[in-house]
Amino acid sequence: MEKEYYTVGEVSKLCDIPVRTLHYYDEIGLLNPAKKDGDTGYRYYGKSQLLHVNIIKQFKVQGYNIKEIKERLANHSASVSREALQQKLSEIKEDIEGLILLKKRLEYYLNALNYQDHQPHIHAQIIPQVKVLSIRKKGAADPVGFMKRFAGLETLLKKEKCNAAGPVMAVYYDDYHVYDPLNADIEVCVPVQEDVKESDNIRDFGNREVVSAIHYGAYCKEYQTYGIMMEWMEKEGYEMCGNAIEKYLIDPVLTEHEEEFITELMIPVRKKA
Repeated sequence: MEKEYYTVGEVSKLCDIPVRTLHYYDEIGLLNPAKKDGDTGYRYYGKSQLLHVNIIKQFKVQGYNIKEIKERLANHSASVSREALQQKLSEIKEDIEGLILLKKRLEYYLNALNYQDHQPHIHAQIIPQVKVLSIRKKGAADPVGFMKRFAGLETLLKKEKCNAAGPVMAVYYDDYHVYDPLNADIEVCVPVQEDVKESDNIRDFGNREVVSAIHYGAYCKEYQTYGIMMEWMEKEGYEMCGNAIEKYLIDPVLTEHEEEFITELMIPVRKKA
C-alpha cells in the first residue's frame, strides 16, 4: 500500500538524492517537508513531494540555478514547458559562444608572449578576411584619444550585440608624410564572429598582402620599427599600397608597463613592377 508520508532517508533512497541535499533544500526554502513530528523532530515528505524532488533534479540537469528553480516552483510552473527549455538552451548556447570567443582571445595573447625575444620578425603574409566592427573618425592620436575610441568601440559592441573575436586594431588613413597626431584620421576595429548580422558598422577586413613586424614597447617609438620595415621592403622589392594597420597584442588593458607592450605593425604592399 502506497504511503502518505516518507522520511528524509526514504526520499533519499527513492529519488537517488543525498540526505544532505534534502536538508539544504529545506534550509533555503526550496523544498520543505510536509510535516514535522513535534515529539521526535522527524520530518516527513508527502508523496506528491517525491515528484517535486525529481522535477528539481530535472531542472538542475537542464542548467537552472537554485534561484531560477525557486522562482519556477513558486510560480506553479513546475511542468517542463517547451518555451522554458528553448530559453534555457539559448542561454547555454550564448555561454558556450562566449567561452569559445574568450578562448580565442586568450590564445592570441598567449601567442603574443612568444615574441618576447624582442626581434621584429619581419615577413610578408596574407591577412585572412574577417568581419570587423569599426569606428572611424578624426581626433587626437594620443593615449586619451585612443581610449575614447576604444570606449566607443566597446559601446558599439554591446549595441550591435557582438562579441570580440580577436585583438583590437587601428587603421591609419592619413598620408604618413603629413601625419598630424592632433587630428589623425583613424579607424579602430575588432574582429567579430562571422555570422554577425549586417550593419553599417560591420565590414570585411583583410584578404590582402602585408609586410608585418613586431614592435615592443611604447607606441611613441613605433617609428623606429616602421623604419626597419621600410628598409626591409626596399631590399625585398616591395612598395607600400595601402594604409598602415596596427594590431594590439599586449596593450594597456593587460599591463600598465609600456616596455611590455607588444604590437603587430602591418603595411599593405605589392611587388614592384
